[in-house]
Amino acid sequence: MFVPRVLRLKGLREKARPGTAKPAPKPVADRAQAHPDDAPVEARQQTSTNAPAHESEQHEAKVITKSPRFSALYVAELAAGMELIFSVYAHQEEQRVQWLQRHYRTVDGGETYIHLAAILEHPNITSMKPEANIVLLQQALRDHPSKTLQVSQNGYYVRRSPSSYLPKYLPDNSFEVVDDQGLAFWDQRTIYVEPHARAMCQAPARVAHWLVQHGQLREKWLPIQAVHTLFPSCAFVVLSGSVMHDDIWQKWRETEQPEDWIIMTKVEHTRRDAEYEALLKQENPRRMRKARVDDSELPPVARPATLPMAMDTTGGDTAKPKRKRRRVSKSARPTHNADTNSDSAGDTDDEPSSKRRA
Repeated sequence: MFVPRVLRLKGLREKARPGTAKPAPKPVADRAQAHPDDAPVEARQQTSTNAPAHESEQHEAKVITKSPRFSALYVAELAAGMELIFSVYAHQEEQRVQWLQRHYRTVDGGETYIHLAAILEHPNITSMKPEANIVLLQQALRDHPSKTLQVSQNGYYVRRSPSSYLPKYLPDNSFEVVDDQGLAFWDQRTIYVEPHARAMCQAPARVAHWLVQHGQLREKWLPIQAVHTLFPSCAFVVLSGSVMHDDIWQKWRETEQPEDWIIMTKVEHTRRDAEYEALLKQENPRRMRKARVDDSELPPVARPATLPMAMDTTGGDTAKPKRKRRRVSKSARPTHNADTNSDSAGDTDDEPSSKRRA
């Protein structure tokens, strides 16, 4: 029976025609008897080629465990980076003091607090990879509590503890104090390092943490005050104690810790740098004519240290100046036919001229 489309949409269905019903499929045995050649094909179609799975394998769930994105070492390095932000050196150096004063807030009746969101923008933290967040900073403060840092009650602000400032060894005008040889106060406490990893110095917090954990530093040198990156492979590290005592310094360097690190005092680095420039000046004076960066424009930690007067910076034996060869003008050079020319000239003078013969 034909049913219009409008009625079909309302739910009416067309009755099946009596002659259009499909016949029921014959059993396999009947089809095999009717067509004996198709019996192997029918048997293969009904046979499954998949082996039955073990019951325990079907119900066993695969558990995938991922390692945490931020390791405990990374959290410890964040804590070291925050200590560098609030170090004594940071409260004395002009540029670092300006950054601190720009972010100071008053919380819980206390001053000089800084929000953790501002800490995330500091170069000591932004240089860490992967990128940190406030939750990780809070975890670093909990897992690695510092004697010099104080956290607010709500856990979102941090400052240097007033009881830890200023240390006894630190003078008020530390950047103006020099010793008898003219060496600055902080230059006496600065070392030059080249870590085992080439790009390690891009993250000052990582350098400070590695040096504390693997450097076997003396107690008088701790805590680390600052890390100034010169290049991705080298940096200046400011310690709390002086490194200018030769016996103490040599004993520590004999330990060769950390392994595969190149370490020297800032005075030694300045001396070697001066020797290298002296050699370049002798070999290629034109190259040294380029304008150099004014030392006064550099941060105090990056400026060359004052060398003692007795220290030689000429690089050892001075090279003898080359003797310049004098060039002889062409007119003064002797010719090979000078004698013959003179003889021939004399002969012509002895001969009578053609006019006299005439």
